[in-house]
Amino acid sequence: MGDEAYDKAIRRIRRLHWLQYLLQAGLTAALVLLAKQRAAASTAIEPQLATWPALLLLTGLLVLVSVLVYVVSKYIKPNIRRPSAENLKMYQSRIFLRNSLLGLISLPPLVSYALTQNPWDLVFFVCLLLVLCTVTVPSARTYQRWLIQ
Repeated sequence: MGDEAYDKAIRRIRRLHWLQYLLQAGLTAALVLLAKQRAAASTAIEPQLATWPALLLLTGLLVLVSVLVYVVSKYIKPNIRRPSAENLKMYQSRIFLRNSLLGLISLPPLVSYALTQNPWDLVFFVCLLLVLCTVTVPSARTYQRWLIQ
């Protein structure tokens, strides 16, 4: 793989990284706010108390999905004998799984916002995702470090 094709692949992975965080944040926010509206429309006497079983189930599913994603991402390893294009695809898959796992970290402030309507929780959600996205931006250097591990 030539230098130009390599640089183009790294730029593509970086663009997909930013796009994934944007789409994941939008999807997460839409699902949580939709669930909040549904819970608020319930006929329970105290709607916030009625949401606790759902929150416990969501927390359990979050932990289960996080563990599964982590285990799968650990099996994605580089191989110097593979063609470089295939290693780049493996790296992109690993980045996708890592971003998915890190994106789940932002779920608690969003759920807190949905329950309390505190705007600081929403600000924290957005700031947390921006920091995660900025800190974990893929680059040629991080790819090379992953490749030699």
